[in-house]
Amino acid sequence: MEDLQDSLRNGLYWCLAFSVILLPVGFASGLWVWVTLAYAAIIFVSVLVGVVLALDGRVLTVAVFLLCLLVLGVGVSLVAFGVHAIVTFEPYCTPSETTDCRLLLNGQDVGEASVADQRRSMVMDSLLPIGGGAVLAIGALVFGVTRLRERASQRGYF
Repeated sequence: MEDLQDSLRNGLYWCLAFSVILLPVGFASGLWVWVTLAYAAIIFVSVLVGVVLALDGRVLTVAVFLLCLLVLGVGVSLVAFGVHAIVTFEPYCTPSETTDCRLLLNGQDVGEASVADQRRSMVMDSLLPIGGGAVLAIGALVFGVTRLRERASQRGYF
């Protein structure tokens, strides 16, 4: 029971650390439901990791499996978010005779911005969540398959 309280306390500490990111996002977007869900997810993951570290045997196997599924879900969600951002692209400015769109790079005006420049910028920005999500998903799959083979070979299935 003490380990569970320690992991819950660690989850609250992590929530304080992530408040630097989550609170400005909440103020900027106004999506407080997602910010609240992010805090709940941080506490849930911390408690799950605490339980994994505190227990042995069958419960440990189930907890590692659930943690692996959670990492896989986060990875797939990040990839889906990046792909969704690319697919649903809408330019923030459409150049015309009366509208002059400017391209900013590191806060410096580098010239006119066409719709193609805006799309290229969106694709480049979306590669970070796609790449990170792919690394998480592939890592979770490799870890899960390796652990499954290891346990199956111990029981004599292979």
